[in-house]
This record gives sequence, C-alpha cells and structure tokens, in this order.
Amino acid sequence: MAKYKGISRIDSKHTHGWYVRIYGDKRVLTSKLFSDRLYGGKEEALANAIKFRDHNQMVADIKYPASSRKKGLKTKPPVNNQSGVVGVHFTEKLERGKRIPTWVATWTENGKPKSKSFYQRAHRSLDEAFEQAVAYRKKMESRLGVR
Repeated sequence: MAKYKGISRIDSKHTHGWYVRIYGDKRVLTSKLFSDRLYGGKEEALANAIKFRDHNQMVADIKYPASSRKKGLKTKPPVNNQSGVVGVHFTEKLERGKRIPTWVATWTENGKPKSKSFYQRAHRSLDEAFEQAVAYRKKMESRLGVR
C-alpha cells in the first residue's frame, strides 16, 4: 500500500477508514476520518480523503500576516493587582518548609514570561523587598523600551 502524506489508515475493531490531518503553523489545523462504510468502500474513502487533504492543505499554506499588535509589557495594572504597580505582585514562597514573604517582578521578553523574586530576609525588610522589585521592574521596562 502506498503512503500518502497526512493520511493514515485506521483498521481497529470498530473503525475502518482513512484519517487525514492538515498541518500548518507547526500544529494540526484540522482532521477528519473517512470511513469505508460511509464513503462506499476503501478506495472511495481514500479518494475522498486525498481530495479533502489537497483542498485544505492549500488553505493551510496561505500565510496570513502576523498581528500588528505587539504583545509587550502591560502598562496598566489589572483589576486584581494589589501592589498598585504593574508587573509586581506579592506571594509567599515555600523554602525548606517555611513560607517566606516575597515580592516578585514579572515581565515578558521575546514572548517568554520572566520573573525575579525579592525575599524578606534578616537583612531586607518586606518594604525594602517591594522597593527592589519595583526598581527591577522599571529597569526591565527601560531596557525593553517601554514608557
């Protein structure tokens, strides 16, 4: 039996047919099963599967322009922000079974979320940790060209 790109044969206890997957943008965009029983036999189901694949692959190959809206750093705090500063939030980190009060600065760089934590320690009060988190967030904003 010849191999067909994007088309697989399924022969299991209750299912017999051709399974088509259309790939685009590094993921499966659509898929469909062409059952032998519904399409009048193995050859007819394959012919319909190839037709479906060829038509939909042309659509998948169209390159749509990327969104002009660039996702970057947020400039307004969300409604649930308790610090009053965009990209700075409070949490308690668990370290060796103890909860440590922590302020965290967050930002997005090259589409990936990043963060830096500032813990309350013997040499740093919680207020100082907050100030350092805010300063670090502002440093990242200026480095990434925001505001």
